[in-house]
Amino acid sequence: MGKGLKPRTSDGYNVDVTLACERTLLTLLSAFGNLRDTLRLVGGLVPRYLTPEMPPDVPMHAGTSDVDIVINLEVLATGDEYVSLADQLKARGFSRLVKEGKPSSWQWCIKVDDYVEVVVELLRDAGDEQPGRPISVSGEQVSALTIKHAGIVHDWFQEKRIGAPLLDEKGISVDIVRFADVPAFVILKAIALNQREENKDAADLIHVVRYAGTLEHVAGLFIERIRSGQHPEAIDAGLEALANQFGDDEFAEGYEKVGAVAYAQFHGGDDDEVAESQHYAAGLIQSLLAEIDTQLAKAS
Repeated sequence: MGKGLKPRTSDGYNVDVTLACERTLLTLLSAFGNLRDTLRLVGGLVPRYLTPEMPPDVPMHAGTSDVDIVINLEVLATGDEYVSLADQLKARGFSRLVKEGKPSSWQWCIKVDDYVEVVVELLRDAGDEQPGRPISVSGEQVSALTIKHAGIVHDWFQEKRIGAPLLDEKGISVDIVRFADVPAFVILKAIALNQREENKDAADLIHVVRYAGTLEHVAGLFIERIRSGQHPEAIDAGLEALANQFGDDEFAEGYEKVGAVAYAQFHGGDDDEVAESQHYAAGLIQSLLAEIDTQLAKAS
């Protein structure tokens, strides 16, 4: 598999690679020094913390092969530490990811135990910029890719204390990881799924909605965010993406939509199992959207 390409089925992920990503995350936090508390984890490592494995009720999440970090460019620009960020990354063993012969300034990679290569992607809120463009953080040495509505995680996040061995053999690090909370994670995953139609995005999204609590609880978390008055455009975009990817409309039934099919393809199985997965994913998201509408009506 080429660098930066996500496996399209659950068979492409394993717990050793996920643990390597966790070690990479802690090593990355150490590189940011005093700015570590401004970082927000998004992407496929988040379900490990949002929905911790508790068999048999909560199965292990498929995991991830990369680490996605949203940085706050405004905070970085007010300090001096960002100037040496590239040096700090290199000192801890990170190097720029090379794709098609060109080094990236927003994707960095590191070898873990000589057999796993973990890719770190630095992201930032697009704001008024065109999404999908790398924006410089420190000179030309480090950039962050602009992502629509990524800034919601600076306000909507959870914290967890984790520990794992650093990659530079400096012992076990214990640190606080700040990661997207349930509404932020689902919104960003839904928008990503709407844009790039990756099987893994659909699988991550369904896993969190399914195991973060009852549908009433998950919908209640959305209601809290809606009533906060913060980031209304992001909420609208996320809910619209969920309906577009899993909902019934004049074009198709929900189980035929890209999101439901992507979820089923990620988990695989025979024809009956795939069909069942498609119907399950569509039904789950449609029920969530209906519950959000019900709770909104009661609240008003």
